[in-house]
Amino acid sequence: MVCDVLPTLVLDFDGTVCVGDAPVRRYADEVLRHVEPGLAGELAEELLRNLDGGTIYADGYGAVARIAGPHVVPEVLHTAYQASRGALAGRALDIATPAGLPGFLASLHGRARRVLVTNAPDTGIAESLDVLDLTDVIDEVRTNAGKPGGFDVLLPELLGGAPPASLLSVGDIWVNDIAPPLHAGCATAYISRTPHDGRPAHLRAEHLPDLYAGIAAWVDDPASLPHLSTVSLENQT
Repeated sequence: MVCDVLPTLVLDFDGTVCVGDAPVRRYADEVLRHVEPGLAGELAEELLRNLDGGTIYADGYGAVARIAGPHVVPEVLHTAYQASRGALAGRALDIATPAGLPGFLASLHGRARRVLVTNAPDTGIAESLDVLDLTDVIDEVRTNAGKPGGFDVLLPELLGGAPPASLLSVGDIWVNDIAPPLHAGCATAYISRTPHDGRPAHLRAEHLPDLYAGIAAWVDDPASLPHLSTVSLENQT
């Protein structure tokens, strides 16, 4: 029986610990450079509407891919994304972290294992964590995670035989960050940008700082969060 293993706090990167739309706007700019001039202005306006808070897509990167992607060859999306991550690595983009996050994560030292899990490549992650003052409060970084499907392998690795409830996943994209851990019986904390989003999570708030108290309570007692039925998860989108 595992009894002395620290609980594992899994944190997403883009939109969770790293906020600000500069990286996705750089991505959009790079894609639009390859769009026919007659379409570029119209697509730019539609992208701006979505990036300024009216998006129907899971995140800004998805909005760019869905709106501008059909008008470029697939390689452009990959190259543009790599360019945006390169700009992060070069510390050329304005990014921020939610209020109080470095201090909050520091308070969990020795109480929880703090793991960053992101679909992003290595490029720009270390530099961004340094800019955000998070380098010393993250214990482990997993890049190229391939969420949601990648959690099938990652969760057993991260749990290492510990009970599922001893892992809590925090993120802003329900399908990627919340659904797989919830299916596996883990705890979840959802940063829900939409007031009427009824998809299940143990903790939810519009902003990460509003989740700190609940996360801290879970760290102190991983069995404290209520059980959530996963029977209907397959019908959630």
